[in-house]
Amino acid sequence: MAFSLFGILDMVTDSLLMSLLVPITILCAGGGLPYVIERRRRRSIEKALPEVLETISTTLGAGLGLQQAFTDMAQHRTDLVGKLLRDAIGKSKATSFDASLSDFALRTRSPMVQRAMNLLQTANANESPLQQVTFSMSIEYDRLLRLQDKRHNELIGSAMLMQVLMCVLLPAVIGMMYGLFAPATSGIPMTDIHNSVMAYFGFSAAFGVLAGAVMIGRPMSSSLWWVAPWALLGQFTYMATYLSAGQMM
Repeated sequence: MAFSLFGILDMVTDSLLMSLLVPITILCAGGGLPYVIERRRRRSIEKALPEVLETISTTLGAGLGLQQAFTDMAQHRTDLVGKLLRDAIGKSKATSFDASLSDFALRTRSPMVQRAMNLLQTANANESPLQQVTFSMSIEYDRLLRLQDKRHNELIGSAMLMQVLMCVLLPAVIGMMYGLFAPATSGIPMTDIHNSVMAYFGFSAAFGVLAGAVMIGRPMSSSLWWVAPWALLGQFTYMATYLSAGQMM
């Protein structure tokens, strides 16, 4: 095991591609984590949107106005939506209610919430029946969120399986094959082959990450950060199995 570990470290230092990928992976992991945190934050706000709209509809049915509905909800909600609403209601004392509602929508950083607030403001300006409008919106957004969750749950497994096959299983099989028939102790020059195979794993990792992002509906800009970690995992798996298989000979 010690020999294999030192052998892998030697091969990492001997490979220019892997030597570059190690610091790039660290940087990409630091750049990709904020996207993961932001996606979870935005998703928690979006999942609360149907309940928010239903609460507004119920409050309007009790005879209160739209501003009173938001104020009452801000006082009773203890989650992130409630905090954003309290901040927006606090600003409404210095500005108008419409301006504070727009500020709330912008601070959520969610296109879904922003569209809902724009529709609500438009309905309020046109003196539409807000109780019916908000109730219908709550049903439609709840249905939309359920469909999005269903798509994500159905495809996330396939996307991860594809990524594991391309960046773990395939490198392990190729590394095992080369290690058994052309180990490092055989004297066969394998440098060019190693470089070509590792470059291929880099391209396959990029394809797997981007294809998985398209499958589950995530933006490619946030998924590109994970190309380097997956490529490094594939190359590391290939070298580890190559050296391990070579020791069996």
